Amino acid sequence: MQTDLFTLKIQYILHLFKHSNLNLYNRFLIKTTFSLFFIVLFLCKSYNILAQENNDFTTTSPIQFLSEYIRIPSVSGNENQAAYFLMQACEEKGLYIYKISDTIGSVNFAASLYSLDLKKPNIIFHNHMDVVPAGDSCNWNYPPYSGTIANGKVWGRGSLDNKGLAIIQLFTIEKFVDLASNKDLPYNVTIVCVSGEETGGFTGSAIVSENFKEIFNPVVVIGEGGAGMDNIAFLDKAKIFFGISITEKSSVWLKLSYNVQSAGHASIAGSDYAYKRLIKGLHKLIDEQQPMQITNEVKLMFSEAGKNIGGIKGFAFKNLDWKIFRPTLKKYVKKVPEFESMLCNTITVSSFGEIYETTNQTPMEAHATLDCRLLPGTSTNDMIDIIYKAINDSLLHISILKPSPPAYTSYPDFFFHKLSVSIKNIFHDAEVIPMLLPASTDNSYYRASGCPVFGLNPMIIEAKQMNSIHNFNEYIDIEDINNGILIFEDFLQSLLKPI
Repeated sequence: MQTDLFTLKIQYILHLFKHSNLNLYNRFLIKTTFSLFFIVLFLCKSYNILAQENNDFTTTSPIQFLSEYIRIPSVSGNENQAAYFLMQACEEKGLYIYKISDTIGSVNFAASLYSLDLKKPNIIFHNHMDVVPAGDSCNWNYPPYSGTIANGKVWGRGSLDNKGLAIIQLFTIEKFVDLASNKDLPYNVTIVCVSGEETGGFTGSAIVSENFKEIFNPVVVIGEGGAGMDNIAFLDKAKIFFGISITEKSSVWLKLSYNVQSAGHASIAGSDYAYKRLIKGLHKLIDEQQPMQITNEVKLMFSEAGKNIGGIKGFAFKNLDWKIFRPTLKKYVKKVPEFESMLCNTITVSSFGEIYETTNQTPMEAHATLDCRLLPGTSTNDMIDIIYKAINDSLLHISILKPSPPAYTSYPDFFFHKLSVSIKNIFHDAEVIPMLLPASTDNSYYRASGCPVFGLNPMIIEAKQMNSIHNFNEYIDIEDINNGILIFEDFLQSLLKPI
């Protein structure tokens, strides 16, 4: 056992005391003083340990709370500890807890201003507790599960996706606990926290969305999705645009396989072996530009942006489907990734084959996996047909690994416009537009249940920050957390007028 410097100093003082020439009375006084000192020291240390083990969530700041939340690793399938931490905080803040599932790797719960038994019309805030793996910690500026607070940011895996949003939601709802306990408000407000979003939602929102309308009586769900953006290449760079997502791409993970009847030594593989056919097929697929599709949601998004931009560009945006603008659109699609993701289905090779111990042997089977993101109106079977036609090889076999729910749309309504007003109340010069989110989230599960769902991360996300999602050095700005709480607080204040 190591002895710290403080202990060595005490031992040295006691040694001097023992060998000193003080009389018995003075020794008694000094002994008594030392005894009291050590009792106080022990109590202080015990209190600090107890305080660390039993957090007082009612006084912790949002920033400190997020830091502590990040310190609990919660890679998909291992969310339990993080879920219990968050659930305890919700309960201590005075919210009503409703457990939906509680098994290893599948903890899902809700926390509300009022008991769900009252069946009040319910405003739902949604977040997920799981994160993707952090990768090699050597690539991080700060340890990925440290929750380091530095340079005006909170760093760590999940800080932006999606633990930061959960803290914004929770600390907003907390502000209305006392009001709800003393007044009859027209709405309940609930935060729903789920597992497994990063792996398709099968252990989370797929479970929660069952009987969702009957249990929660939702009037709207607000989950992750759009955000504030500036310096966007194809918009007016002088303005801040907030996108509230009204729909999103659906996702499907596919496995491409080739089986050939020949296998053997790599030195005599010949001109036709499994991996060669797979590579040739993938080249055909990824070199082919997916055609542009101007969906109704994209038309609405660019039409609203065009009204705010004005001029020739604004006119073009408002009439995006005119054939005269197609050549310009095609140029943007090639140059600007945001354009391609909103106007085209995308196909990405996410893994390739396996590592064999015997590299001098050619296997009979070769495979790759694809991450496909589909625009509203494109089905999984449509995408499979697209791939078969592009590769055009009779030996190709495609199997479905994980599909997501189809993409449904929640067109702007009363709650959308209330969110828009609240954003503008905090960011006075911002423009708010409905958007198609080019990613896939759990929101589709709730839209499929027939509930209006809008996606909003109530903050301005810069390009560097966006690139940190699922990457190294993920972070969220402290200013964004504070502004996010202000936006959602303004939104709820406009709705929670006592009856």
